[in-house]
Amino acid sequence: MFWALLRSWVTDNDLNAWAAVAWRAEMIVVRGRAGMQANKHLLRSTAEVVGAVALAEVVSTLVLPLVIPQLPNFALHMLGMAVTLLIAAPLIIYRLMTSWGVKLSPVTQKVSTDVMRPATLVLVCGVAVTGFFAYWMACEAHRQSEVAFDALGERVRTEVARRMKEFEDGLKALRGLHEATEELTLVEFREYCKVVDPQVCFQGAMGQGFIQSVKKDDVGQFMAWSEEKLGKEFRIKTAGNLDQYDDYFVICHIEPLAANRAAWGLDVGSEINRRVAAETARATGLPTLTAKINLVQDQLHHNGFLYYLAVYQPGVSLDTRQQREEAFLGWVYMPITSELALDGILASGDGKVDVEVYDTMAIDPSNKLFCDHGYHFKSDDEKHSYLPIFSKSYPLIFGGRQWTVQISSNPNFDTSALFLRPFFTTVIGGTLTVLLAAMVWNMGTSRLRAIQLAESMTADLKTAKEEAEEGFRRFTTIFENVPVGVNLLDVDGCVLETNPAGLELWEARSQEEIRGRSILEQIPRQFHSQVIRSLCDALVGHPCCVEFQMTGLRGTNRLIELHAVVFENPTQTYKKSYLLTALRDVTVQRNAEADLREAREKAEEANQSKSEFLANMSHEIRTPMTAILGYADLLAEQSSSDTDHPERLEYIDTIRRNGEHLLAIINDILDLSKIEAGKMTVESVPMRLDALVRDVMDLMQVKANAKGLALDSIVESNIPMIIDSDPIRLRQILVNLLGNAIKFTEIGRVRLRVCYVPSQNSLRLSVEDSGIGMTESQLQRLFQAFVQADSSTARRFGGTGLGLRISKRLAQMLGGDISVTSEPGAGSVFCLSLALEKINENNWLTPDEACAAAMQKKEAIESSTKLPTHALQGMRILLAEDGPDNIRLISFHLRKAGAEVTTVENGKLTVEQMTQDGTVDGPLEVPSRFDVILTDMQMPEMDGYQATSLLREKGCTLPIVALTAHAMAGDLQKCLDAGCSNYTTKPIDRKRLIEVLQQYHPEAMQSAVI
Repeated sequence: MFWALLRSWVTDNDLNAWAAVAWRAEMIVVRGRAGMQANKHLLRSTAEVVGAVALAEVVSTLVLPLVIPQLPNFALHMLGMAVTLLIAAPLIIYRLMTSWGVKLSPVTQKVSTDVMRPATLVLVCGVAVTGFFAYWMACEAHRQSEVAFDALGERVRTEVARRMKEFEDGLKALRGLHEATEELTLVEFREYCKVVDPQVCFQGAMGQGFIQSVKKDDVGQFMAWSEEKLGKEFRIKTAGNLDQYDDYFVICHIEPLAANRAAWGLDVGSEINRRVAAETARATGLPTLTAKINLVQDQLHHNGFLYYLAVYQPGVSLDTRQQREEAFLGWVYMPITSELALDGILASGDGKVDVEVYDTMAIDPSNKLFCDHGYHFKSDDEKHSYLPIFSKSYPLIFGGRQWTVQISSNPNFDTSALFLRPFFTTVIGGTLTVLLAAMVWNMGTSRLRAIQLAESMTADLKTAKEEAEEGFRRFTTIFENVPVGVNLLDVDGCVLETNPAGLELWEARSQEEIRGRSILEQIPRQFHSQVIRSLCDALVGHPCCVEFQMTGLRGTNRLIELHAVVFENPTQTYKKSYLLTALRDVTVQRNAEADLREAREKAEEANQSKSEFLANMSHEIRTPMTAILGYADLLAEQSSSDTDHPERLEYIDTIRRNGEHLLAIINDILDLSKIEAGKMTVESVPMRLDALVRDVMDLMQVKANAKGLALDSIVESNIPMIIDSDPIRLRQILVNLLGNAIKFTEIGRVRLRVCYVPSQNSLRLSVEDSGIGMTESQLQRLFQAFVQADSSTARRFGGTGLGLRISKRLAQMLGGDISVTSEPGAGSVFCLSLALEKINENNWLTPDEACAAAMQKKEAIESSTKLPTHALQGMRILLAEDGPDNIRLISFHLRKAGAEVTTVENGKLTVEQMTQDGTVDGPLEVPSRFDVILTDMQMPEMDGYQATSLLREKGCTLPIVALTAHAMAGDLQKCLDAGCSNYTTKPIDRKRLIEVLQQYHPEAMQSAVI
């Protein structure tokens, strides 16, 4: 039955649906009976129901569209459903009652004949009155909807006119600017456009500009003027093929230039629509629109148009056309896209209408400027087949052109509540009619029903009383035994009763000691307003929770949490409404929370102090390390040919090796600090796995050779060629694991195994060694910071114990983990497991292919990373550094690469070198004497951050490379936020420094622009 009713709502086949309802209901009856008698009864009942439904269908499908033709289809269908239901439902219900064997009582049978006539009369009159009012409501709904549609259309038309008026006002303001200046320069025009940004102030405008008329004979003179005033890149371009005219209409100024560069220098007179509108504007002096065109700067090819306004010499009479043409200077104009200019216009129509705007009066797709629909149809067929109830056209004149605004109602308007009124009128009227007829029918049998109702109510009342008594007993049990202080308060806040837990909080010996006492008496005055406000909220049914200090009758102070709800007592023992409150002693809990909060604040302060200390120590240690490692490299280069003192190279190598070891310790401490502070981040980018393994093996081969160990790698299965991970952090993990294996292995080999695990879609990289091994207890302490297997290990092999902890945390951040197995004297196996994303089926290498591809990748990288001897030849560099040793070292590297270096000691001197008068407040020197600025970020008097920000504020566009010894999270971003173009860290990596600076070589910059 449910699906039959559903079909009657979705489709127009109401007759079949109602017949199906009757048939299925009769089938229920038939299943309870048997024989031919039941079948005859079924056929007769079905025929009666089908006849009733057919009559209702005739009225709903044939009569209603003729009587109320202005209703939309959905409204007619709903009204037809209501009429069908009103007529057929009583007959179906009556027939089903007789089929189910429902018998009338003797009283009802006796009075049924007398009641039938007035009940029938009420039913007929009610249906007639309901039909009349439904028809009247339908007509009134159509009239009101038409008035509402006209109002919406007028609002849309007014909004279109207002938006076009904004463009006209903007052109007049721009013309005033031209008339107020003898010659408007490019700088003045740009400054005006910064204040009056066309893309911000005028919706849909792509810019605003100035067009100058140039005779063909004056083109050479004009180009010389434009090269001086507008720049060498200015060129005259055409938009059409009109060659018969002796003048050009050239766009000289247009802003913003970046978005309108394609229109800069365009001859708008080379295209007929643009020329006709421009000549009309010049002749009339009025704002003039072009016909629909495609804007050359609009890459999306929206419908567009140009809005012209002629500019004349100020103070000259402009009464005649000849006077206007003699005083003519040019045009100000705006390129406008109609889609953007009219975007959001549906808001003025509340989304209930569709808007189409046409150029000229012709309603033709070729003239359509704008189209927007406030209703989104499910398909194009539904959209094209829909016929709106209302549609109207509004002519508008803008800039000498006549537009047509076509407004049509959409389903949002056509399905408004106004059209539902006839349906609801029918439903409500029919319901009232049936109810009134039923009331008349039932008046004759009211005594019998009254007796039955009284008996039923008596039984229900007895049951309710028993349930209430049982509920009260349960409440009393809970009230007496709950461990929370429960109080019954009247609306004035006085205690009526409390439970034993409440007596304990009050410190009272009996109920009489606190009964009638206000709860505010034991609360300090500063909490009164808060408690009163909360209790008032509880009285009106709002949640109530308040915390305050309470003093017991015996003087004990407690911190109490109060919850309250309003409660009504039907027994009337107390007042009808009172408050049920729960008091909980939270003194111990709050004290513990305060202690915990204080401890957390102290821990945060200590962590902040640690971070600041590490950042400062990083800078203070890395700065001298720059000089130590740098000069050690220089000494090594100069002493490489000294055969008389070979021990000198050993001394230098000792300095360099220990300096690098100290730097590695500093980096490990900083990495651990960033990880524990949650400031370490990892990325996920495509990377070559085979090349990374080969690079790590080549790097660690030197250490293995120094100890006489065999180092090799084995690819045990097919592996993915490209994976998504962080190559820097993955390299750091492998270097740490291989470095530890080499350090703790005296004899034998170290091996790296690479294997793909298909069942887990993961990559496993295992580092095996034949070293000293570890016990089970040593393994449990292995990944703790500053902890090694035991103290003898640290004394024998050295190290801080940070590498493994950092590696494990990095592996977890990469979506994997590190596990270890080991036996004393038999070596150890560290296994790095990485979960992989979905891998391309064609992205695989066999073990042999992996080795060959890695070797080719290594050779390609080595050949591509070789720097030319004079990579910075001819480059002018301003170096700002406060350390004399670092100045000499960095200058040496830069000059050796071919650069010209000027050095200063602080940021103030850096700014002075860049200004014309050599002062901090002076303007920048143009052009600059330098190609790039290399500055330390921590210097006296004015640091690198302040100097960089000041230079950027002055308009300096030179590349500025930061030289920083800070390595904490956010330090490098701070350099970029200050205005630096790039950065490099201390200690100085000569290769990295040259690579960074080489990016800003004038030749490289010019090649990048080209």
